[in-house]
Amino acid sequence: MSKQGEALNIGLLNRMYKLAKPYRKLFRVAMVFVIVSAALAPLRPQLSQYIIDHKVATGDVQGLVYWSVVLLLILLVQTLLLFIQTYATNLLGQSIIKDLRIRVFRHLNSLNLKFFNQTPVGTLVTRNISDIETIADVFSEGMISIVGDILQLVFILGAMFYTDWRLALVSLSVFPVLAYGAYLFKESVKKSFQDVRNQVARLNTFVQEHISGMMVVQLFNRQQVEMNKFVSINKVHRDANNRGIYAYSVFFPFVEIITALAMGIVVWYGSRQVLHNRISPGVIVEFIMYINMFFRPIRQLADRFNTLQMGMVSAERIFKLLDDTSHIEHSGKRTDLKIKGHVKFTHVSFGYTENKVLHSLCFEVAAGTTLALVGATGAGKSSIINLLSRFYEYTEGTITIDGTDIKELDLAYLRRHIAVVLQDVFLFSGSVYDNVTLFNKEIPIERVEETAKLLGAHGFISKLPDGYQQQVFERGATLSVGQRQLISFMRAMVSNPEILVLDEATSSIDTESEELIQKAIQVMMKGRTSIVIAHRLSTILHADKILVLENGKIMESGTHLQLLENGKYYRQLYEMQFSNKV
Repeated sequence: MSKQGEALNIGLLNRMYKLAKPYRKLFRVAMVFVIVSAALAPLRPQLSQYIIDHKVATGDVQGLVYWSVVLLLILLVQTLLLFIQTYATNLLGQSIIKDLRIRVFRHLNSLNLKFFNQTPVGTLVTRNISDIETIADVFSEGMISIVGDILQLVFILGAMFYTDWRLALVSLSVFPVLAYGAYLFKESVKKSFQDVRNQVARLNTFVQEHISGMMVVQLFNRQQVEMNKFVSINKVHRDANNRGIYAYSVFFPFVEIITALAMGIVVWYGSRQVLHNRISPGVIVEFIMYINMFFRPIRQLADRFNTLQMGMVSAERIFKLLDDTSHIEHSGKRTDLKIKGHVKFTHVSFGYTENKVLHSLCFEVAAGTTLALVGATGAGKSSIINLLSRFYEYTEGTITIDGTDIKELDLAYLRRHIAVVLQDVFLFSGSVYDNVTLFNKEIPIERVEETAKLLGAHGFISKLPDGYQQQVFERGATLSVGQRQLISFMRAMVSNPEILVLDEATSSIDTESEELIQKAIQVMMKGRTSIVIAHRLSTILHADKILVLENGKIMESGTHLQLLENGKYYRQLYEMQFSNKV
């Protein structure tokens, strides 16, 4: 990958070009029309010269009308070519970014949780929206248009030198000044664009984080402080844009001045040649038209090279994301295992960084039994669940289900048989039914209602204005914490999993709601392997086995009564929570 600000990178350009391979026909159509349009560019000046010198000068009215109609037809043809070229290139660009967005989003879905823990959401939004949109400009206004502009320059230069090489040299006398100005403009806009892209990512990240955490901002009266931060970030973003605007404001008038200067020189020199009968008056008009048609592509080329470089900066970021290998290996292929739910950890070690959070863990959960994990925050309880569901890869040891290493199982197949209920419930914009089924229309409403009745959620859902079709909005903002948690319980139970994981699942529910669903949870656990993480020891008193974790190690294991009688760590936890009852 090239560094930002580096000259055009051929490897990166080639990789961008490959994005257009599915649309080769459309790409070729656009190129053909670009070439034809460039080849026709000198016709209008040449025809104008012919009309002036051979029809106007001789007073041939009939010929003047005829050739004027021909000139008009050529103009119409060029307009049609421009329309087809513009439509084809923009269609190409939109088709490419449609595919690229799907590719990027699919790749994001495959990345592990570690990647998302280390990457701001706003940055990913920028990659999937703004950066990809910039790549569309490369195909609609950059790559193909640059070829067209260069070809037009070549054809016009050829026509100018063919008509009168001396007048052509005079016309191009100001070209070095223009070329240098175009170079300065390109460099200035390129730098400002890189700043803009960085500031857009900062803005997206800041806005996303603060909208998500608005309750915390308001709770601690941080509105003005955070507002000042936003104003500062927004000001930097504005300044970066203003630098680009300033460059455009200077460059385009500069081009107009240079163009006017070239025309003045041509008129002055050409008039002297006319007076000496070396050229005809029509040639001066022809060259004035050539100058307009020559300097316009140069002005556009500077802008389009910036568009190309903008796209390359964005493409570099997107390809860097696509090249990220922070995903779980889909090495497993087995989907034939009839899962019963016997889980076994054998000398499993793991760390989110170089520091391990789990140290050679060994334990097993018999099919249909309940294992409870207890311990202080950071003891490694949630890490065990993350490894079992393969959100992260363990570094040492093996994890098996019914004697089969989970890495041998197809990842989707594995997760289909494990249902996890988290403490932090996330609900999507959609109906209650959609959030329970996660938009799987194969799950009938009858099964959802049956699960809701089992968990005691049917009562509050049926009282909603639209029942199971009630829209819950983003993150379930219109529901109470307990109601959101009940819906997450339904989401886990409706798929009838062989392995059920409850990660602090009842910690956010009030006492009344907890009592309401405890019986239902016990029913759901019956005959199903269950792993329960809980700070409330009252919810795991009847677990078949309890593991007490500390610093990623198993300190004690046994039933509730065994640990009370013989344990040290568990008894301390129990006495802390139930001291008023002891």
